Amino acid sequence: MRWSPIFITSVLTILSGTSARPTSNVTSTLYKRSVVCGLNVRTAVAEDCLDNRPLLNFAQSGSLTRPTVSRVAVPNDDEIPPGAACDHVVELQVLQEAMLQSGMCQVVAVLARIGISRATQLQAMANVINGPGNLIFLDSRINRGKASYVRNAMAGAQITNEVVANVAVNAYLRDQTVSSSSLVIAQHLDATITAILNDAVARAQQIPPLHPQVRPPNQQIADQQNFRNTVLHFASIPPAQRITVTRLWSRVLRATLVSVDE
Repeated sequence: MRWSPIFITSVLTILSGTSARPTSNVTSTLYKRSVVCGLNVRTAVAEDCLDNRPLLNFAQSGSLTRPTVSRVAVPNDDEIPPGAACDHVVELQVLQEAMLQSGMCQVVAVLARIGISRATQLQAMANVINGPGNLIFLDSRINRGKASYVRNAMAGAQITNEVVANVAVNAYLRDQTVSSSSLVIAQHLDATITAILNDAVARAQQIPPLHPQVRPPNQQIADQQNFRNTVLHFASIPPAQRITVTRLWSRVLRATLVSVDE
């Protein structure tokens, strides 16, 4: 599979809109949730699930008030299964939240100011989160309810069966294959974040510090000093105290569905 560089994502989004195939859940809302540290990292559209057909296809089953999910066969054709969407299991909003809460977006920003583009920095994580291991065919009705479920679970908010879609989303995320494979994806994303930090630290250590009473003679040196101070401060935070994708995603997987009395 040839993954498209994230700096041409906007072009891919436009082109996918002209396709005769049904697109995945690409909407203005999802586009906003696809921004990580100021860059849209979403490259997975319907065509990605067609080029790397997921091995799993989940359809909604059960009753209208007690929906659940059932595995159904993936059709042997080149189309999205009827009524399905191309789902990111680990959502991009989880990656964005981890980058923000951990402070890594600040590291990305100062790297960009010394000439390392956001696209270069985030390409590896875009490849992981948009890769075939994180894509599953999922009933569109469940997929539409998944975003708010994940957002509430990350925040520790109560999730109830009063919103019927929550019941099906909960069943989907508790599927053993979905939960175990998505945790691996979360760990891979954390590895790409660590790689960005390690690269930043190596660059920062090559910059000699200015004496506190010496003003930078120009903007370039000022940016370098700001980069050095920001990165080394962040690197001094014990890893156990940093928010990670794995920690946030585990919170989503462990979320409990609360039954509301009718």
